[in-house]
Amino acid sequence: AISAARMNARRLPGVTLPESIRIRSVDDELSELGVGDLLVIAIPSDAIRGALAQVTVGGAHVVMASKGLSREGERVSELAVAAGVSPSTLFTLSGPNLAREIAAGKPAAAVLASQGAPREDVLAALARPTFRIYMSDDPIGVEVAGALKNVLAIAVSGVRSLGYGENAAAALLSRGVAEMARLAEACGGRAESAFGLAGVGDLVLTASNTGSRNARLGELLATGASVSAAVETIGATVEGIPTAHGALLLAARLGVELPITAAVVAALEHGVSIERLAEGLLGRAPTAEWH
Repeated sequence: AISAARMNARRLPGVTLPESIRIRSVDDELSELGVGDLLVIAIPSDAIRGALAQVTVGGAHVVMASKGLSREGERVSELAVAAGVSPSTLFTLSGPNLAREIAAGKPAAAVLASQGAPREDVLAALARPTFRIYMSDDPIGVEVAGALKNVLAIAVSGVRSLGYGENAAAALLSRGVAEMARLAEACGGRAESAFGLAGVGDLVLTASNTGSRNARLGELLATGASVSAAVETIGATVEGIPTAHGALLLAARLGVELPITAAVVAALEHGVSIERLAEGLLGRAPTAEWH
């Protein structure tokens, strides 16, 4: 058990968790949480609703490090608020952050977003000499960017794996950032968050990192593997799958065009090949770069 060994041998073998971290399972009642405590949620987005139902948050600060959308298009912060978390104590942490590198003390940066003025105590609890945190008052934009990068990484990785070249991968990545910006604004956030750590920063990392589950899914789909076979090979939750479905539903409700996201959904849910995905995107009618 993680609590006994103080180590997640499956995900982070060799990394000992410090004594300052209280380890609990989702079956434990966390009624001891109170004002000033810090609860970090870093689990798959589709597990958040059930996990928070078993947590008594009280006056604790809640940091959402999960990146994704529910299949119904709900942001993780919306799931938290629905579970009783006050928006005034809710924070979003996002950025290009590989857990193993952070645990090893390698330099990294992230953005901490919240409504209103930043909380210096929360910032101090998370920041480290090698982990720089920037502040933002755009939690919606940060959250949308961090969620959509999962979907876009599938497309970028798939196209790259087909041997289409770095020009194609770079074009797809940059147009993906435009989708982030449009959806962020439509949700009430700011487009600028798509161009920061949570957006382009995390997308560059996720799409190019061989250890990324979303990138690995894109690679496997490019070989002709089915989604179910690819997920079985990966052996873990692939956040981009429910997020793609949810993002397209959300975009439809808001009247936002997300062609790359729609193409990924076609591949995931309708068996469209990555080759046809790329052809369909290239064959779209000419349009302005920003609209």
